[in-house]
Amino acid sequence: MKFKTLSVGRKTGASWSMDVGYGLMGLPLALLGLPFYFYMPNYWYENWGVSLAAIGLALFVTRIADMVTDPLVGLYSDRWESRFGYLRQTQFGAVLLIVGTWPLFFPLASLFQQYTFGYLVVWSFVAFLGWTWLAVPYQAVVSRLTHDPDVKTRLTSFREGFGLVGVMLALSLPVILSETPTSQPVFEVLFGVLLVTLLVALAVQSGRFHETLKRKRPDSVRVTSIRSLWRHHRWSFGIMPAYFFNGLANAFPATLFMFFVSDALQMEAQAGVLLAVFFVSGVLGLPFWFWLSTKVEKYQAWAFSMLFSAISFTGLIWVEVGDFYAYLAICVLTGWSLGADLALPSSLQVDLVHRLEKQSAQAAGTLFGFWGLLTKLAIALSLGIALPLLDLLGLEQGSTSAITALWWMYGVIPVCLKLFAVGWVLCFGRQWT
Repeated sequence: MKFKTLSVGRKTGASWSMDVGYGLMGLPLALLGLPFYFYMPNYWYENWGVSLAAIGLALFVTRIADMVTDPLVGLYSDRWESRFGYLRQTQFGAVLLIVGTWPLFFPLASLFQQYTFGYLVVWSFVAFLGWTWLAVPYQAVVSRLTHDPDVKTRLTSFREGFGLVGVMLALSLPVILSETPTSQPVFEVLFGVLLVTLLVALAVQSGRFHETLKRKRPDSVRVTSIRSLWRHHRWSFGIMPAYFFNGLANAFPATLFMFFVSDALQMEAQAGVLLAVFFVSGVLGLPFWFWLSTKVEKYQAWAFSMLFSAISFTGLIWVEVGDFYAYLAICVLTGWSLGADLALPSSLQVDLVHRLEKQSAQAAGTLFGFWGLLTKLAIALSLGIALPLLDLLGLEQGSTSAITALWWMYGVIPVCLKLFAVGWVLCFGRQWT
């Protein structure tokens, strides 16, 4: 039985309803990401007066557990795909996500204050497990919708585009409500928007893709174990070093952005504007990177985007303290490559999944689970290296050595990591297409 292959663009009759129907889920996932990564610890500390040590330890434990569950969820997602399908798995993940998020957004004060560590570990684990069980099958869905390389890039571009819209919406809510980002009214509205957009995205996916996704895979395609993948299809792991080092290059600036703007550039008041410009530039750049990926090999377009970002970061040499417009230009240029960093690797990953299926191996969930692990590992390393080092060097006291280290970790190390990733992609990228 052949898969239905959908195509892209006017020449091949692509459907915008397919693009939007798939990409829409990226909005609620990204909408939730900003508070979880940036606001939650302060939200709990300021509104409930719980111990920062308990918060930090609980989040560390759940992040480690979350990292480990990614490949496991991916493996079982593949095994259960023939029985439940990817859509039902995303619906199950969405239920877990809401069940876990509600007690974190609106804690039961008596339990939360008395058993802070246990409370956060339990509900954070449920929320992160739901998030993973929603995100991994959702990413794997692309491999069932089309085999056309350009369509895959377009679908992942729409997903990441909606994701950037979700980030900008989360950033704008405190401004719209005239509240601080960690105030309870912001979290109340945020949860309402999350619930509505999540339900709409699930309904649209179910209506738009139900017929396509209920078809079974050919009997010749078997779920492949991790050991078998490594033994017989080792090339499928080839993209992972580039993906990890590029992710680490992105994680350092993301982790250090507020510190860099506040302590190195002394422009804390402009941080919101700069961040918004960065993400808007990312959205505007997506069509260009999609167009480029149809003119050259997809891995070449990704390599060029990383090289463009690395060169743009070198412009920090000319940025001085308080130089708003110079740093604004850096945000525009580096933001422009953001869309490619999000969409093109994901599209290449789906290409690898299809190559495996041609060799009768099913591993979409497993591989996306591993890629999720690498993403979270990059974030954890950036946090674990950068923040303790800055604390050790005395950033809070404004020491010169801490500010120097901040410049290096924000602007120099990411460039080196990206150049390594560029070299890897150019050397081995042809094997992935």
